[in-house]
Amino acid sequence: MGHEEELSSDQVDLKVSPLVGSLRRTWSDFCATSSIHGLRYTRDEDTNRIVHLVWLLISLVMFICAVAMAHTFYMDYRSSPTRMNVQSDHTPVTNLYFPPVTICPDVLFNMQKSKAFLNTIQLPKGTELSGILRNLHIFYGFMLDDERYTAQDIEQMETLLSINNLTLQQFVEHLRWDCDEILHRCRFNGDILDCSKIFQLSKTFFGHCCSFNLRQKGLNFTAQRAIGGLKYGLSVIVRYKDDSYDPVQSYSYGVKLLIQEVDAFPSAHAAAKFVAFNTETFAALRPQETFCSAAVKALTIEERNCIFQKEFPLRYFSDYVYPNCELNCRVTNMVKFCGCHTYFFDFNRTEDRICTFRDIPCLVDNFANIITRKKSTQCYCPLTCEHFDYDVQVSNFPLELNMPVPDKFYSGLAKNDGVLHIFINSFSYRRLRRDLLSNMVTLVSNLGSAFSLFVGMSMLSVVEIIYYFSVILRKNYKIECETRNKMLHKRPKFARPKVNDSHSKHQKSVFIIHKS
Repeated sequence: MGHEEELSSDQVDLKVSPLVGSLRRTWSDFCATSSIHGLRYTRDEDTNRIVHLVWLLISLVMFICAVAMAHTFYMDYRSSPTRMNVQSDHTPVTNLYFPPVTICPDVLFNMQKSKAFLNTIQLPKGTELSGILRNLHIFYGFMLDDERYTAQDIEQMETLLSINNLTLQQFVEHLRWDCDEILHRCRFNGDILDCSKIFQLSKTFFGHCCSFNLRQKGLNFTAQRAIGGLKYGLSVIVRYKDDSYDPVQSYSYGVKLLIQEVDAFPSAHAAAKFVAFNTETFAALRPQETFCSAAVKALTIEERNCIFQKEFPLRYFSDYVYPNCELNCRVTNMVKFCGCHTYFFDFNRTEDRICTFRDIPCLVDNFANIITRKKSTQCYCPLTCEHFDYDVQVSNFPLELNMPVPDKFYSGLAKNDGVLHIFINSFSYRRLRRDLLSNMVTLVSNLGSAFSLFVGMSMLSVVEIIYYFSVILRKNYKIECETRNKMLHKRPKFARPKVNDSHSKHQKSVFIIHKS
């Protein structure tokens, strides 16, 4: 291997310690026999020291590059261990639930119904029915900050509840829309149905709405499966049963359409579209599913950077989806800043107080904090590993009342009706699989490639390094020490010759060397 069993006295440098000498000899032996590129030229006897230095610098630079690339591979492995792959573009949509559809009236309350109820209860002294009806817009203070409300109006509404012994929730129950007051006719999978059989009254961020195929506490999840095409989609004729509805006062004439995941609370995080009356609207859905492989599921939350539904419990919602986490943060901030949350977040999961009219100024003043516009009030909401996304494309056309159509669904259309079709525009959908970007085998392979590219190292080279600087270094150290001991025992002895005193002044000093 290039290392001697014995050393001559000329090969030992007594100016350095035995350890340093053995290290030099081991390094020379290693450079002469190592498989690492370039090292042998740093000790080549046929070249000078300048060439040795140049090759040493080249080897050092190449090793630093290899370490830098290996560090990059390792950091990529730690920070982004997963990647998205298209598993299939042709998965049958019959594997899916039909996406939840929520239809919300663009005004909170049925004014005809509200007027009838207010006529049956006691009004505060000095107030009229028309004044109370105008003050119903104060409910928007629970969800928006577009307007500031006077203390007189707030106290008037509080007095109305107090003298009639009503809670805010009970009051809302008498004013809200029912689904049969919004939905005139429904059709699903080609069959004309009673809307009450497939739509249910739901709580949303926009108040009370009507939802189809939504999984929410208090609702019966219908679990309707999807079939592609317009014929097998959901069609609804929307009609307000409210003679007192004033589109000028509400600034719109139509309904909101919300499309979201099955477990998501309907809110502004859903795919929201406005559906106007006097039109026929077609909403074509294109679903996309993201799911995880078994290898990704085996990773820790920190490694995959996403969570599954039951791994991150929420205080106000039973199931974790990203929109629910954002809303959970919003409710938490309501309680933090105002000590209550609004009536449409009442799921009987906590003992937090329900906001009243007197809390509206606080909600409006802290609106920026509540909806997390400021970084200090934002919450940690990790992404979900598995979820559905819906691309919604809407097209609408003027409603033709007298157009001859051999379809009973269109019979009896009125002037101010709106016809809405929601359907999946394909018989297949895309599935994305979240896979491991790299595993330990890939990481080791990448590290080996980096060191092999720059310095020609392999795992065998590592074994060589360990072998030389353990076994061979120990052997060289012993040889170095033994050689030094022999040199000390063979050191020459010096003596002066005997001379006469008379001649001592004229003779030169002579040393006689005796070999022992």
